[in-house]
Amino acid sequence: MDDALVVLEDRDGCADLLREAAMYAKGTDSKLVLYSPLTTDQYEETAETLNEIGRVENRQYSDDQALGVAFQFARELANNALADIDVEWSVVSDIVEERSAEHIIDVAEEYHCNHVFTLGSPRSPTGKAVFGDATQQLILNFWGYVTTKMG
Repeated sequence: MDDALVVLEDRDGCADLLREAAMYAKGTDSKLVLYSPLTTDQYEETAETLNEIGRVENRQYSDDQALGVAFQFARELANNALADIDVEWSVVSDIVEERSAEHIIDVAEEYHCNHVFTLGSPRSPTGKAVFGDATQQLILNFWGYVTTKMG
């Protein structure tokens, strides 16, 4: 049995994408791997914010707790979006320089996922040709299925 990877982002459409992935998982009797990466910039901002909060509260937060923010985001999103859909899911997170198709493919392969669900970004054909697009690269290079929802 192969599972499905859902790439989560903090933007509109993510809950809908997660529900679509859950319906797929329920219909195919597979599990969802919710991938919630933090870019290094997001990680540093979160760690700095936690340190500022710690100074006010007179306590110290570890940098690892900054990564926990990505886990918490994914869990809260899943608990809300999947409340009425009985499907098994787990959360995976890491820190990446940038969100790239290559890294998403590596994560999908590591967790034995043959289907990736991701949000796309609306861009003109010229913009895609000139600047490229991570979603486009994912579709072209992933050996399994890719479902994209425009966010």
